[in-house]
Amino acid sequence: MKKYRYLVMIVGVILLSGCTKKEEIKEISYTTSSFGIIVKAITVNTEERTKKIFINNDYTKGGAPRKMSEIPEEEFDIYDINDVEEIFKEIDKVDIPHWKERYMNKHIMDGYQWSLIVKYKSGETKTSSGSNDKPKKFDELIHVLFDTKE
Repeated sequence: MKKYRYLVMIVGVILLSGCTKKEEIKEISYTTSSFGIIVKAITVNTEERTKKIFINNDYTKGGAPRKMSEIPEEEFDIYDINDVEEIFKEIDKVDIPHWKERYMNKHIMDGYQWSLIVKYKSGETKTSSGSNDKPKKFDELIHVLFDTKE
């Protein structure tokens, strides 16, 4: 009986230790849009140690861009990241791995939409998006992503 108890404890420890493994982030891309036009976009790349930020002050005029790939490179403001570890320590606090794939408030007809793509160094990808709804700690993530005081 003692053998089985120890075996169950060992298996439990092994399983739980695998659950706490944190994947290293390679890149985070975020966009927010209104009526399909991108208002803000950012890509944080840990390997290049950069933040590329796009702010579309003319989005109310309609048109483009509708996808991040449509934004000309020269339209981005590029910031160097001095302390990647500090940024991702803050990002870890918002618990992105537990975010749902989709957030939707069906009671609001117009407003904002957002999309988040996290690429991990392992090759895995996490996506989450929303329309007039967001997860807890969403605003904290946006603050960290768009902070440029480095």
